[in-house]
Amino acid sequence: MPSKLRPLLGRVPQILLIVVALVLMVQTERFFTPGTLASILTQASIVGVLAIGQTFVLLGGGFDLSQGAMLALTAAAVAHLNQWEAGTAACLAAAAGVGLLLGAINGFFVSVVRANPFVTTLSTLLIFRGAAFIALEGRPFSNIRVFQFLDSGFQIGATHLPYRGLIFLAVTFAAWVVLRMTVFGQHVYALGGNADAARLAGVRTTRLRIATFAISGLSAGVAAVLFLSWLRVAKPDTATGYELDSIAACVVGGVSLQGGRGGALGAAAGCLLLQALRTQITMSGFPEEYRTFVTGLVILVFAAADALARRNERV
Repeated sequence: MPSKLRPLLGRVPQILLIVVALVLMVQTERFFTPGTLASILTQASIVGVLAIGQTFVLLGGGFDLSQGAMLALTAAAVAHLNQWEAGTAACLAAAAGVGLLLGAINGFFVSVVRANPFVTTLSTLLIFRGAAFIALEGRPFSNIRVFQFLDSGFQIGATHLPYRGLIFLAVTFAAWVVLRMTVFGQHVYALGGNADAARLAGVRTTRLRIATFAISGLSAGVAAVLFLSWLRVAKPDTATGYELDSIAACVVGGVSLQGGRGGALGAAAGCLLLQALRTQITMSGFPEEYRTFVTGLVILVFAAADALARRNERV
């Protein structure tokens, strides 16, 4: 294959997905309306925040399957604080703190113990999910109104835009700044590109990898806040499967599963594209179960394309 065409190989699935999505959207009435577009942004906000955290882990050469379970356990912690009538500031701090702690636990086992990221986060997925069941005693805690102000928003003409969508955009911008304009961000790319070379260059790879997983945990804490502001209920099975949605958003947005490539803007764009496609599927009358099928297919196809593109670069 000509060298100029090799970089395009990994983009073929993205191009095809965009074309298919645009064709389906154009054929659907009322899709390109301000209300529908605002709804897509709002519905994508929770998984979008998780995808931003997942981006840091993937760029650093890791993998986090426990995001949904971290969200559920964080929501359980906030639910108990809400029962004790804790204030908004305390609940926000608890959500951030619990998320950071859970993410750091993942990072410790991956970086210090040097356990496989897939096995580690699969194990903690079960541990954190089980802990959420124990904390909530297997039942939902409802009427959690401590974050309900985030579900309000403002009007743009006849369109209502909740703050959840704006928080997603703000988190995306902050992550872009960190990854593209700071030494920390450069080190994350170096870690995922070649960890041994980064270590020889003086990068503290152990601490850095822990930090990437901690950021993923923090994103789960922020996502828990957005989730509770939306549904106001914490359940043991909250956010089941969200980690797969976040990974799908990342790979659609060009974040490599092998580390060192991609960025926050791409992950956010991938999340919005997938949400737009799911919205179109719903508006076309297809069952909700198609979402799982589409997510799995997207991850498989994009992972294969990324692997083929990397292989061709070495030729």
